[in-house]
Amino acid sequence: MLATTLSTTAPARAEKCRAKPERFCDDERLQRIPLRIYRDFFVVAEGRFGDNSASQNFILDTGTRPSIINASLAKHLGLVTTPLTLRAFGKTIEARAAVLPNIELGPVSAVSLPVQVRDLSWFEGDLGIPIAGIIGMDVLSMFSFRLDYEKSEVKFGDAPHQGIPARIDASSGLALAEVRIEGRETRLLVDTGSNRVVLFGGNFADTGWLRLRNTPHTGASLIDPKMHVQVFSAADIILGGQHFSDDIVYYIPKSSDPVFDGLLGVRALGLRGLSFDQAGGTIYLEK
Repeated sequence: MLATTLSTTAPARAEKCRAKPERFCDDERLQRIPLRIYRDFFVVAEGRFGDNSASQNFILDTGTRPSIINASLAKHLGLVTTPLTLRAFGKTIEARAAVLPNIELGPVSAVSLPVQVRDLSWFEGDLGIPIAGIIGMDVLSMFSFRLDYEKSEVKFGDAPHQGIPARIDASSGLALAEVRIEGRETRLLVDTGSNRVVLFGGNFADTGWLRLRNTPHTGASLIDPKMHVQVFSAADIILGGQHFSDDIVYYIPKSSDPVFDGLLGVRALGLRGLSFDQAGGTIYLEK
């Protein structure tokens, strides 16, 4: 369980924070939210659905937009759902959509929030805890914040402009980083929900430079819990002028996206945290 919970006076103080989103709140418990880190990359925080509801576990994911609510909980809340068709990783996915009346995470509060409704039992089984939903950048981007893996906390307020910048893409509302892998320019989605560097095969006409291994591997995601992947070693990954390397980079055949070429798992390269500057629309990756 988290070390800090919201007090009964939190709603009134939260209003002050919402009125001035770029300033710290008076209550330390509202501006600084403790986290639990699972498998060294899954970020879990407690939030709630409205002032009077109990705390719930939410995954914080910079690679998700819109946010996602667990189907079992959506039913319990009595949400009206409608059919939704999504395209992701080159696949067509049938899901459900709903409007969430209210969701709160520390000083952040979203009202009448459009969300996806998905079965998150895979995450619950993997992490061993109940998961109410996945809070994405549609909610997180309402405030500037800093996510610190070493301190296991996220702090809302003015974010330091330190680290490797990744701008928010206007069409997707997600942060994309310019990454050079083995001499090739790529645009990768900054993704706290992944622990790997991932390339989408369908975005590359030529893959001879990847030196793919024939050893069979499988990956898992909300889209496909048992996807076929290939791996290769990337001895030289250049991000923000700094050199990294990763012995296992995932390559997903036939997957594609028109906006980005793959995923940059924040923890894959040993990054210790990130900051989001709301005014500048930029995520800063901290080495």
